[in-house]
Amino acid sequence: MDEWFRVLAANVWRYLDATVSGDPSKAPTIADARTLGAAWRALLRLHDAEGGECARCQRGHAGSCTVWQIAIGYFVRRPPH
Repeated sequence: MDEWFRVLAANVWRYLDATVSGDPSKAPTIADARTLGAAWRALLRLHDAEGGECARCQRGHAGSCTVWQIAIGYFVRRPPH
């Protein structure tokens, strides 16, 4: 399973790197934007807090889980440089 995850993760990183490569011939498409949007929506749905407990992390705490902190940092505030 560990090897399978590494293969999948490498492919995800490759997709993301290609999407933001800066090469005009490889500019992100509408389909890329939809794919990334759908991926974030699914991830955030899994981390939707109910009663202060992240449904995915299973950690009860005040405030947001790491997934939501990253989403807020990139989509609500300015991303780190």
